[in-house]
Amino acid sequence: MLATPATIDWNEVSEQATSLLTDYIRIDTTNPPGGEEAGAIFLREALKREGIAAEMHDAGDGRVSISARLPATRATGKKPIVLLSHIDVVPVEREHWKVDPFSGTVADGIIWGRGTLDMKGMAVMELLAMAMLKRQGIELDRDIVFVAVADEEEGGHKGIHHLRRARPDLLQADYVFNEGAYGFSQFLGKKVTMFGLGPSEKSPCWVKLVTRGRPGHGSVPHGDNALARLVRALSRVEGRERRARLTAPVEAMIRTLKQRGLVPAELDPHDQATLEAVGSIDAHLGALTHDTVCLTSVRAGGKHNVIPGLAEATLDCRILPDTDPDAFVRELAAVIDDPAVEIVRVLSHDSGTSSLDTPVSRAVAEAVHAKYGEEGIVVPMLSPGFTDSHAYRAAGAAAYGFVPALLTSEELATIHGHNERISVDNLVLGTEILFDVVKRLSAPAAA
Repeated sequence: MLATPATIDWNEVSEQATSLLTDYIRIDTTNPPGGEEAGAIFLREALKREGIAAEMHDAGDGRVSISARLPATRATGKKPIVLLSHIDVVPVEREHWKVDPFSGTVADGIIWGRGTLDMKGMAVMELLAMAMLKRQGIELDRDIVFVAVADEEEGGHKGIHHLRRARPDLLQADYVFNEGAYGFSQFLGKKVTMFGLGPSEKSPCWVKLVTRGRPGHGSVPHGDNALARLVRALSRVEGRERRARLTAPVEAMIRTLKQRGLVPAELDPHDQATLEAVGSIDAHLGALTHDTVCLTSVRAGGKHNVIPGLAEATLDCRILPDTDPDAFVRELAAVIDDPAVEIVRVLSHDSGTSSLDTPVSRAVAEAVHAKYGEEGIVVPMLSPGFTDSHAYRAAGAAAYGFVPALLTSEELATIHGHNERISVDNLVLGTEILFDVVKRLSAPAAA
């Protein structure tokens, strides 16, 4: 006989969540090189304390992912809900941080450190949501599976793609919750209580431009300079025409914003001029309506007076979900208009799109309204970044970006930036909302 659910002590949850996240941040899992094994061991021990066994998935060289399963208490044939996160974090520039980025400093109710938002904080929310389902003795009609992977920040070759090959059963799910959409406490200058739900994200189409030429002495310029050719190519790429395009997730987002009075009712996203205007409001909105190309590195030469024979540049290209990557690369080549510039595709996958007409949308809306009433808003969102959700969508699951924390624009800007942080209140809020959503999807009688 299962125990009657007890009242949750959210002060206790707050203390545990804070302790877990600060300790997790102190484990440096910067990718490259990764070193996710230490993070996986930390999560395994945290789950073990909750009476939940975990499995380690080793891709070699310390690149370790982890999974754990809370079994259903009654057989229904339903596939699991997966709570997905990644263990690795991006590098830091320590000199620009106010605190040691791996100290897990807590000050004035704020937790500072690399990974607080991307995405160790979400992992803590997921782990505790799973643990509370077990503590409460709630009857589940499907398994809940916790998955934390290596190597997401470098494309997932040692993480989600390793799992896809070695443990394809872990990709079998009905619903997946992952990064890809955050909540907002302000929007276009207005105070809001807005939670994003991301059915899709832009797809990566990372490319490298490579040029070769005749090396020589810098005192004798000639017309076959590899670096000069690369600069001309990059200038053309930067100056290319950018045309806004409407996708289904963005159309759904604008429709919801219109209904809630957050954008003018007369706004017509199907009008090209209007769509261009929406994209010009800020860089984030612009990224949601365009295929984007961002120059991220250039490598050429090594001495002031030597003409290099090789020059390379990396372009972080993010394409809308319905853009054909092959056509995109062909268009890039046409813009460059120089057959001597080689375009090497480094990373490319189709992010896919999940339906918004599923029990997930309803469960999220119900959980938000239970907490905030009509003040709470759930808005469909397209993420400008890619996530590991694409692998689950390809395997047939409905995967959603959903990090239920209410962030300011300043806090959002710290993702992959300096002084990344999350408030303790947001960490607890995310745990509470996520727990409620998962409970509604796996234990309807207890919701």
